[in-house]
Amino acid sequence: MASSSSSDALTIADIARLAQVSVSTVSRILNGKPDVAEATRQRVLEVMERTGYTPHSGAQQLAGGKSSVITLLFPMDHAEFTQFELDFFIGAASAVSKHHYFFNLMTEPMEAADLLNLYRSGRTDGVILMQIRLDDWRPALLHENGCPFVMIGRCAENDGYSYIDMDFERAMFMAFENLVELGHQQIGFLGRPGWMRTAQFGPAARLWAGYQRACAQFNLPLHYREVEQLTVQDGYTATLELLDEQPGLTAFATVHGASANGVIRALRERGRKVPRDCSVIALATNKIAQLVTPPLTHINFPSDAIGFQAAQMLVRLLNTRADPVEQVLLEPTLTLRDSTAVPPDHPLFTMRQTG
Repeated sequence: MASSSSSDALTIADIARLAQVSVSTVSRILNGKPDVAEATRQRVLEVMERTGYTPHSGAQQLAGGKSSVITLLFPMDHAEFTQFELDFFIGAASAVSKHHYFFNLMTEPMEAADLLNLYRSGRTDGVILMQIRLDDWRPALLHENGCPFVMIGRCAENDGYSYIDMDFERAMFMAFENLVELGHQQIGFLGRPGWMRTAQFGPAARLWAGYQRACAQFNLPLHYREVEQLTVQDGYTATLELLDEQPGLTAFATVHGASANGVIRALRERGRKVPRDCSVIALATNKIAQLVTPPLTHINFPSDAIGFQAAQMLVRLLNTRADPVEQVLLEPTLTLRDSTAVPPDHPLFTMRQTG
């Protein structure tokens, strides 16, 4: 029999490998789920006995549902939350409460041991991961250790992982496609921070890919700023910088609804009316798009509904007898409002002005 120190180092991934079964099968056995063949169950239990493996007390608590806590992990990279981010949390908390769980929000970055200890100490039943990178190590770690989780976002490879995400590449391509169809060729782009794209955060990388694809397909020149915080002030500053570089810009696309207010403010300061002289389109929630003046043409990003659905997925994962993998990729939808129109040099511009 292995020593206590070596058994403590074992994970259910080790047990699965030795028993020649999947990690999810070991997880089902540890959680007392009945949908495992008896011969398989006995083989896994024999491996556990032979290796001296003992489930952590936290895992035993989870099997009995004693924690009743769902945790959302959102590692903070800035000083305070935006309304956009708060909508995620409110949506998730609403779903968690509906199913009689407690909601726990954690914003500190975690090392692997800290993340696993959330489960092993019995402090959470499951985790909703946010701020997902294309090569994120957290989903693989949790999957290998049989820890229930879902992602808001997705990695480059997602076999066995449950997630809900938006097709960001398609969303940004759609925004530029709409502006091009109106006749715009000189378009400014306000993207997520450059360091996020370099670090391969999913939304930043995919939004940039959509922008690049649109520029290549429609033969558009590159006029962009990767904005640090995407606040009203940062949108304002970035717009003025782009207008100084390229006074002929007739449209702006931004990846964050709040920054659209800064774009419009900068345009007004330069004597340009929206949409008469310059169009503005954004990735935004319906709520933000309706509050902007003029009401904003936007690609809808329902962050509250995404948070709600993610929590619902995790509850299903915790309560089902099987181990379902749910993968939801939301198709972007375009809502036309009053912030976009044909450019001033378009043949239809005069007709629109006199119509």
